[in-house]
Amino acid sequence: MADQYKVTTTTGWGSRIGNSIKGIFFGFIMFIVSFGVLFWNEGRVDVSEIAKTAVEISATTQAPANSDGQLVSTTGVLKSDEKIGDTYLQAGDYIAINRNVEMFAWEEEKSSTSKTNVGGSETTETTYTYNKNWTSHPESSTNFAKQEGHLNPAMTLGANSVAVQKATVGVYNIDMSQVTLPSDKGVQLTAANTILGDGLVLAGDQYLFKGTGSLASPQVGDLRVSYSIVPNPLSTATIFGKLDLTNNMISPFYGEKNTKLYRIFEGSRDSAISTMKTEFTILTWILRGVGFFLMWFGLMALFGPISVFLDVLPIFGSISRGGIGAVTFLVSLVLSVITILVSMIIHNLVVLAIVIVATIIGSIIYMKSKRKKQVVTAVG
Repeated sequence: MADQYKVTTTTGWGSRIGNSIKGIFFGFIMFIVSFGVLFWNEGRVDVSEIAKTAVEISATTQAPANSDGQLVSTTGVLKSDEKIGDTYLQAGDYIAINRNVEMFAWEEEKSSTSKTNVGGSETTETTYTYNKNWTSHPESSTNFAKQEGHLNPAMTLGANSVAVQKATVGVYNIDMSQVTLPSDKGVQLTAANTILGDGLVLAGDQYLFKGTGSLASPQVGDLRVSYSIVPNPLSTATIFGKLDLTNNMISPFYGEKNTKLYRIFEGSRDSAISTMKTEFTILTWILRGVGFFLMWFGLMALFGPISVFLDVLPIFGSISRGGIGAVTFLVSLVLSVITILVSMIIHNLVVLAIVIVATIIGSIIYMKSKRKKQVVTAVG
């Protein structure tokens, strides 16, 4: 049987109208912010386009002097002479180590159903469901609707990250304090590469475990620790950055709008550029969606008092709410598309110049055509 706790509340019609009027302010803010989000998003720099302009140099030989200070890319072996470890992981051949700690803890899920009553009041039944899961960010029990029986203790062990101080890609040094490293990979844990202590025991080949239960049957408060690493060496690594021949280094490059490009990828230059393009495209569409929904929800909030007022007879409130939702959806969709297109033009100077010139030429042609018709009419 599900572990649930239910709370039923009733809000009067007058209070609902007051809340909906307050919502107009927040709706207006969301509506205005949506344009800012959409406009800013279309002006973001596609770092993959910057990466395409990088001069490709060899990782095994010194680059020519005329490449100094330029954006470059090179593909070679990422390696370091250092060996690093963690409190519970023996020092070894790693470029970077990430310790991931999870606690078996209570999690609260909230769901609500509302019913509008004749007279405009609203009855809401909120159901809080409690489940136990592994999580790296356990919720504080003080925030639960029902704290009794759902106590999460404080985590006694935290996550940690460590990386080598010096590394190279081919013959070039890397500034490890600023570079973005490739995605890490899980590491297989054994008795030979782990350091057991503080109550931790080896549990399989992925986790260290600490607690009163077991990995297969954990209790609330139990911990499991796993590691992910960037291996040393990484045989095929591509780095983008500014070439500094004085220090024989590839350092951070700053391009259009001060966009930073200083990143190492596993794999070839082409696959790295493809990855950056995919990341940019996904984020672009996410932000477009955010802008659209901010606009839609903002508009619905602006007209919210109408539906609440009509809720004195629930059928009327329901009909108005559906109608307002449909109309504001279409309006938001049209405004979002227009905003995106206009933003694209404004942020693209070439396109903007073409539009301006085309507008001027079109206006001149139209005015000449209009004058010619006026002359013909006067002569006739």
